[in-house]
Amino acid sequence: MDMVKVRVPATTANLGPGYDTLGMAVSMFLEVEFELSSKHSTVNAEGLDCEQLSSAVEDHLIIQAAEFVFKKAGQPRPPLHLFIKNGIPVAKGLGSSAAAIAAGMFGANVLLGTPFTRQQLINWAVQREGHADNVVPAFVGGLTVNLLNGDKVFYEKLSVPPELQLILLVPDFTLATQKSRSVLPAEIPLEQAVASMQRSCLLVAGLAKGRVEHLRWAMDDRLIQPLRKQFVPGFDQVLAAARKAGAIGVVMSGAGPSIVAFSQDKVDDIGVAMLEAFEHAGNKGKIFYPAPCSIGAQIIN
Repeated sequence: MDMVKVRVPATTANLGPGYDTLGMAVSMFLEVEFELSSKHSTVNAEGLDCEQLSSAVEDHLIIQAAEFVFKKAGQPRPPLHLFIKNGIPVAKGLGSSAAAIAAGMFGANVLLGTPFTRQQLINWAVQREGHADNVVPAFVGGLTVNLLNGDKVFYEKLSVPPELQLILLVPDFTLATQKSRSVLPAEIPLEQAVASMQRSCLLVAGLAKGRVEHLRWAMDDRLIQPLRKQFVPGFDQVLAAARKAGAIGVVMSGAGPSIVAFSQDKVDDIGVAMLEAFEHAGNKGKIFYPAPCSIGAQIIN
């Protein structure tokens, strides 16, 4: 195959207490067209935050991910023309790097004739990304519960209750994952660990059984979010405003700075309330209403 176009969804990880464990695909997409070239590699990009992406071809995350798969197949990476349409905010806690890695590996695998399974690609992508909570739902869609054991990823995919709606506040500033992780402690008290386990288990059970009302308590993270919110001015005000407007649960998306609220209704009211609270704290941002996405990386041509 000389050309393929793939689509990979954005992801929101942790969902409150599920640090490095839970992730959900959402309907914001990275689309990449791969075309074999007889000359040299090029990258052309349009869409959200393209100015933040590397302009150097060899440093481009999608190119590097594709090259990894070609090497696994025992072949040098051929010159590639990449045409990128990006709909995922970059460095905003929505899995932009995981989507890029997934797109590069998935696209390269298709060009090679699909010699590797999706599970193999997931294992390699997690090795590259470092954690599975964004990578797995980017590949398979839905809500995933993920375990990294050595160099292999174990996961289960769950369907998201159809009545669950998302309200996403994306700030106009970025937050590097490394910075967001730098404030996390090496050890935690047993009481905090137990509280986190209780909430993450209730969250998964509630979503699996369609008991979305459990999110009100299950998403109340006591472990990670209190440490990270310092990087998002106005976080507490946004959370309070969203809940007052009718949100069931409100959490930081991944490492931040984006904030995602969950509800069964009143999504417009919740979005307005979140943005007003955020702007009142001296910030700027945008509201999106992405649906949960049940499909992961896929061929679209």
